[in-house]
Amino acid sequence: MSSFLNVRVADIAAFYAQATAKGAEFLTEPLDRKAELRCYMRDPDGYLIEIGQATGMLEGVFADPPADSGQ
Repeated sequence: MSSFLNVRVADIAAFYAQATAKGAEFLTEPLDRKAELRCYMRDPDGYLIEIGQATGMLEGVFADPPADSGQ
């Protein structure tokens, strides 16, 4: 069984900087996925948290399918 939480923010760079300054440890820096910027962290209990900021999806731009999807 696994659990995760998705959180959307208006300014991921500001969130990342503030959270890092407060001691949060991220698994990734914010990554550009075309449709959104996102990064990942774990809470103190080990739950995965995805932090995202909508970017391209607001204008109909979505992420590319995975390279191995056969498309």
